[in-house]
Amino acid sequence: MEFHRARGLPQGYLVGGSMPESTLAYCSKILDGLIPDDRPLIGLHVGNFLGVSLSHFVNYVRQRNENSVVVSVDPNLKHGIEYTQKHVIAILNHFGLQKNAIICVGYSTNKTVSNDGVAFTDQNGIEYDPYSGFQNEQSRENTLPNLCAISEGKFDFAVVDGNHEGSHLRRETAIVRRLLKPEGILILDDVSDAWTEIKAEYDNLRTKGWRAVAADGRVGVLQAGSHSSAPS
Repeated sequence: MEFHRARGLPQGYLVGGSMPESTLAYCSKILDGLIPDDRPLIGLHVGNFLGVSLSHFVNYVRQRNENSVVVSVDPNLKHGIEYTQKHVIAILNHFGLQKNAIICVGYSTNKTVSNDGVAFTDQNGIEYDPYSGFQNEQSRENTLPNLCAISEGKFDFAVVDGNHEGSHLRRETAIVRRLLKPEGILILDDVSDAWTEIKAEYDNLRTKGWRAVAADGRVGVLQAGSHSSAPS
């Protein structure tokens, strides 16, 4: 956060668009208890924004094993701040994490309206309506399905913090299940009453072969496999 603030990024965007430090530490603790400490880890991160949580998870896997890697997916669209990817790359390089990160620029599945369709005033004070700008927004599509073609069943964990629409999240989690190892870990951000569609998908997954491992009021952690649902 301090690194980005020193580069002139607004405090409000940093705090509002990033997982809090306490939640990131919570995720690391949960992963420590679920993933064996005997090999390099492969993680997936959907939704980069300014790279704060991505940097945390890249640093986490590298500390576990220097040959670990995190693959991230983000369309690099205007999200209050333009060209967010340059800030992601800057923070990764600042902390020496660039060797353990693979950045995929593109939509996770199909093209969707940016910023969950919510209009905003950007860092330059210019109002932006994602629906009006939809036709002009461009990025790759189908990133997660394409990853399945080359790395199905390879990922130890996935952090999903992208589009918050329920139907889109359902498509993402179905594909993420194919990318994860048989008992891989899924971390969903914004599992709270403030995001009812995400909370509904979290509850739905618990009836479809996922075990609820933990929740802190911000993230919900699930483990794949033939487990009965457990209370969070």
